[in-house]
Formats: sequence, structure tokens, C-alpha cells
Amino acid sequence: MFGDGDFWGFRNLFKIGNFDKRMEKKKYQNKFILIGVLAGLVAILDFIGIIVFPVGIVGASGFYIGFAFYAAFAIWFRWRGLLAIYIGLLIGALISGTFTIFAFILALGNVIGASVPMFVFSIKKFNPELKSTKDYVAYILSSTILQNILAAVWILTGFYLVGIMPKGAIIVASSGWVIGDVIVSIIIGIPLLKFLTPIIKKHQ
Repeated sequence: MFGDGDFWGFRNLFKIGNFDKRMEKKKYQNKFILIGVLAGLVAILDFIGIIVFPVGIVGASGFYIGFAFYAAFAIWFRWRGLLAIYIGLLIGALISGTFTIFAFILALGNVIGASVPMFVFSIKKFNPELKSTKDYVAYILSSTILQNILAAVWILTGFYLVGIMPKGAIIVASSGWVIGDVIVSIIIGIPLLKFLTPIIKKHQ
């Protein structure tokens, strides 16, 4: 029984310890990989929105498809999703040629907005698969409305404070942006959560 010289079983303990360390290391590596992949997707979505559907505001879009994805990323992956949104938006600004101080305002505004549905769905335990009326109402209120308002208020106030936009132009300039985000949230965001959430759950 003890012929291998491992009288106290220390060798097996070291093996278990090393295995746990490897698993822990792999877990952190997977988190960083996930953040990198999501950030890449965010950068692409940001570039498409800014270049294809501009509204005359630096780095803003009239039909910003990324809006719906940011809510989903935050709901699915929480802090990793928020970090990926921030990093991805800065990368997107670099790609689109809009990387200035305004890029940081836009990135942070989108993170603040996306944090609303994240907190609502995680704290109140709503189902992101949108299986009940309450789930739909939670999504409409937290993402379509509150996420939109908070992001717009933060970003447009920031633009005003740094002098990129006169006060009187804020409402006019933001109208197309806000309406576009509402449409995106409904026609893209709802199917995105409903059909992809089960797949995401299986791989988490």
C-alpha cells in the first residue's frame, strides 16, 4: 500500500493542488478570451453604426445596432460584458477615425446605459429568455427606455460640457439617435435575447 514511498499521500495532494491551479488559471484565461472576443464584436458593431448610419454627432448613429447587443452582453456576462463594451468602443473609435476625448464619453455612456438592464435582470431575477410578460416589461423598461435615456443624457451632456454641441441643439440632434435606439432595442434586442440566451446558458 505504501510501497511507493508516499506514506502520507503527499504526492496525491500536490497533484490535486496543481490540477486546481491549472483549472483556476484556465478559468481566468477563458474570461480574458471572452472579453477580447466581445470587445472585437463591439468594435465591429460600433464601426458599422457610425459609418453607415451617422446623425451628425461625432461617433453617434441614427440606427445603432450595437445598442441591442450591449444590453445582451451586459445581461449575459455582467462585468465582463461591460468591460468588453468599453474596450470595444474605444477600438471602434480608432477604426472609424473618431478617437478623441469624445470616444471616452461615448464609451462610458454606453457602459452606464447597459448596466441598467444588467442590474435589473440580475437583482430581480428576470429571465433573459423573455418567457413571461414580466420579463418583456423588464426588458422594455430597463433597456428600451432607461438604458437609452441614461446613455443619451450622459453622452449629450458630456458633448455640451466639452463644447462640441450647443445647448439648443441637443434635443434636435438626439431625436433621431434616441428613436433609432428604441427601434433597435425592440426589433433586434428582443429576438437576440430570446433565441441566443439558451445557447449562452449552455456554454457558461
